[in-house]
Amino acid sequence: MTNEDKIKRWLAGELSDTERSEFEGTEEYAKLDKLMKAVSNFMAPPYDVGKESTRLSENVICNKPTISLYKRISPVFRIAAIFIVTLTIGYFLFDQFNRIPDNQRWIAEQSGVYLPDSSFVLINSDSKIRFAEKKWSKERNVELQGEAFFRVKKGSQFNVKTQQGIVTVLGTEFGVKDRDRYYEVTCYSGSVKVVTEKHSGVLKPGQAFRVVNGLEENYIFSDQSEPDWLKGESSFKSVPFRFVINELERQYNISIEAENVDLNQLFTGGFAHNNLEIALQSITVPVNLNYEMTENKIVITVEGQ
Repeated sequence: MTNEDKIKRWLAGELSDTERSEFEGTEEYAKLDKLMKAVSNFMAPPYDVGKESTRLSENVICNKPTISLYKRISPVFRIAAIFIVTLTIGYFLFDQFNRIPDNQRWIAEQSGVYLPDSSFVLINSDSKIRFAEKKWSKERNVELQGEAFFRVKKGSQFNVKTQQGIVTVLGTEFGVKDRDRYYEVTCYSGSVKVVTEKHSGVLKPGQAFRVVNGLEENYIFSDQSEPDWLKGESSFKSVPFRFVINELERQYNISIEAENVDLNQLFTGGFAHNNLEIALQSITVPVNLNYEMTENKIVITVEGQ
């Protein structure tokens, strides 16, 4: 006899004394017992278990007609049980019908994620991507907010879409950064096509394209195989100082106040992600700035002020 059969016969009151004793020692009975105790939390008339047990024993000894458990349970208990079952089924149906499609779910703050074609994406802090996993064969698009590094499987092709541009890739390694008024694409291997509102071009290894405050620029970067942020560093080449501060705030989840500082001055350098004080020194000393750390905030000022 299967466990399901035993449960059905137990609910119907059709088990013999021996069968009932054996069944009440099983894990299935423990689960049913737990459910019945949960149901008893609903408001209902007092239910004397001992009295009903005695009545059940008398019925068995006297060979009286079998009375099913369902009939012995009071109407209030029946309504409560039906309510629980309905609520459970409704929850699962709601979860299924309201599940967010793959292309509407953002994947954020992960060390990395594989795309359906086995390409690999590493996501920087305060960044996120999304794509249609189940429709990948027809919708080969990856939406990006923030910054990410892509290792594309050879032969694969897809688009990386941001608010400021689209990157079309084919078996390559590249980085994309899309922040407020800052857009940058760096190619480490293979080639990528970059299309923005005013620009369209192809990047080769060691080449980069960026738009900062509306100004477009193509430039060559040093021989490297991946972005510095994967090694726990942020680096900048002739970037307005405001973007350096923004990245420092993002990496350390802090707030910085700059007093009388020229935020448009260009900065070349970088900072590490594992020591805030050293990072502050790295961005202030080269441009003759001071900083002060308190418990509540960090203030950067011009030297002598």
